[in-house]
Amino acid sequence: MIKNLFSTPKKTAVTVLCALAILTAVGTGTAFAVSAVAESTSIGADKAKMFAFADAGVDPVAAENVRTEFDFEQGHFIYDVEFTANGTEYGYWIQASDGSVVKKKIELIGAGGSKTGITAAITQKDARKIALEDAGLTEAEVTVSAEKLDTENGVAVYEVDFVKGNVKYEYDINATTGAVYSKSSESTALPSTETAAQPSETAAAAANATVAPTAENRSNNSYIGLERAKAIALSDAGLSAASVTFTEAKQDLDDGVPNYDLDFYTATHEYDYEIDAQTGAIMDKSVEVNEHAVRETKTAATAAPTAAATEVSRGFIGVDRAKSIALGHAGVSASSVSFSKAKLDDDDGRGVYEIEFYLGNTEYDYEIDAHSGAILEASAEND
Repeated sequence: MIKNLFSTPKKTAVTVLCALAILTAVGTGTAFAVSAVAESTSIGADKAKMFAFADAGVDPVAAENVRTEFDFEQGHFIYDVEFTANGTEYGYWIQASDGSVVKKKIELIGAGGSKTGITAAITQKDARKIALEDAGLTEAEVTVSAEKLDTENGVAVYEVDFVKGNVKYEYDINATTGAVYSKSSESTALPSTETAAQPSETAAAAANATVAPTAENRSNNSYIGLERAKAIALSDAGLSAASVTFTEAKQDLDDGVPNYDLDFYTATHEYDYEIDAQTGAIMDKSVEVNEHAVRETKTAATAAPTAAATEVSRGFIGVDRAKSIALGHAGVSASSVSFSKAKLDDDDGRGVYEIEFYLGNTEYDYEIDAHSGAILEASAEND
C-alpha cells in the first residue's frame, strides 16, 4: 500500500508527509521505513552531490571532505551535502525528488580550517559568469587558471583568473553584491607554433592513460577534471590546444554516468567527445567536416577580423544578441543561468545561433536565425 503512494514524483512529497504524520503515532521504526522508501525513490546521493557541485561551480576533482546525508528538513526530504574546495566550505540542502537547491551556505575557511564568519551570497560559478560577461567571453573560450573566495580590504571577493590565447584576465568579484570590485588584463608571450603542435611523449602518454573503474576510484575525489579530459580528447584527435577552439566544455551525466562533454573545431573539422569523468575513457566521439569554418577560413585569407566583426560584416545579429533573445523568450536573466553552448552554425546554408543554457536542472535549447533574430526552434526539458 505504501509503495503505491509513491508511484509518481509529484505525489511523493505530499504522500510521504501524510504517511509520516500518521505513522509517527505508530512508532519510529515505521517512520524510518517510510523515510527509506522516500530515499529509494529519490535522485540518489551521487546525483545530489553533482547538483551541489554544479551550482557551486566546483569541479568534483577539487572537492574535499565530502559528506552526504539523507534527511527530512522543513517539510522536505533532502540530501545534506557538505564539502570544501579552494579554501571555501559549502553546505547544501538538495531536494531529494528533483535535485533543486533548497538552501545553501558558503563560508571562507581560515588557517587550519577555522571558521572565519566571512560568507558569500553568490557562488563561485556566479562570479565566474559575471567576470566572463564583463570580459565579453564565454566559458568555452577560456581556460580558468584560478578561482577562490578571499578578502580584499575587508570585503569578501571571488578571485577569478582566466586566459584566452595570449591574454590573461584577473577579476575580483564582490561576493555579496556580484559587482566587479577590480579587474585587469595583460598580454603574455605565445609559445612557438612548433612547440605547441608537438606535445611531449610523456604528456601524450599521460593523456591516453586510463584507470580501470574499481570501487576505490569510483569515489567522488577520483574525477579526472575538465583540463585532463580536454587533454585526452586532443591527444586522441592528434591536435594541440593552440590549434582548436572549444565551443562546449562541461561536466554532464549520461545514463547516470558522470562525463565531460567536449566540442571543438579546427579550420576544417568539428569534433565531439564524451570522456568518462572517473576513468578518462573515451565513451563516444565523432568527427565531421566543418563546412562553415572552411568558408570562414577562405574569407579570412586576406584579413583576420574578429569573430564578432566577421558576423557583423555578414549582416548577422551577433551571439550576444542571440543570447538575449533566447533569455527573453525563456523569461530568465543572464545572471541566473549557466550557458553550455553559444555559437554560430550553418544549417543547410542558413546561418543560425545555437544557444544552450541551464537553470537549475532545466536545460534550454534554442536556434536563432542569424539574420533576423527569429526563434527557429526552442525547447526546455528537465534533466
